[in-house]
Amino acid sequence: MYDSERFGLAMVDNDQLTLKMLTLLVRKTLPQVDVKWVCRRGRDAVARCLSADSRPDVLLVDMSLEGMGGVEVLRRVRVATADVTLIAITSFSLEHYASDALAAGAQCVMDKARVSDICDAAVALFNGRAPHTRYVSDLSAARSHSLLAAHGGADPVDGSRARQDAMAAAGSLTDREREVMRLCVQGRSSREIGELLHVGESSVKTYVMRAARKLGARNRTQAVAEWLMLQD
Repeated sequence: MYDSERFGLAMVDNDQLTLKMLTLLVRKTLPQVDVKWVCRRGRDAVARCLSADSRPDVLLVDMSLEGMGGVEVLRRVRVATADVTLIAITSFSLEHYASDALAAGAQCVMDKARVSDICDAAVALFNGRAPHTRYVSDLSAARSHSLLAAHGGADPVDGSRARQDAMAAAGSLTDREREVMRLCVQGRSSREIGELLHVGESSVKTYVMRAARKLGARNRTQAVAEWLMLQD
């Protein structure tokens, strides 16, 4: 499992018992990895990731956090840095959170109960390899950071101009393309969107492709990220 490298891992989950169990299982599965810290509040996790002294190499983020939610934790960490591998975890439907989590900077989304798989993914991502799991970002951490930071931390003048361009691009979307993007953001699959809109799955994919092209995105994940940022 190891690529002759050690790394520091942290996790945020609002359930104390879950944190204890995850810590025990991660330490058992990855004895060479240092569990740097655990916490229950999203704001605390973000603050620790922004500090060089407490920044982990890998952060596991529960999607069902109270207060600052898991998606917002992912977004704030990724806007600030590309140096933290972000893995979204949940005990609920992966599909429900996948689009939002990946658009917010997560490198993959995983079932919280499959700790061994999470550990495999952490090792793979830290060592520059793609994890063997269904929901994986098409973007590297560096590219995701660059895209999000361009909207969240750009020079006011340049950022305003970029946003105006993006808004103009979004304005070119048809009503149906807008509706499809709204449903994509909710984590709906193409099949589910087709059923809701009474169109075929292939038609949904065509709408997504057209919307992505207008938004300057290469794929669905990037299109969702662009659309989310335009809603802020």
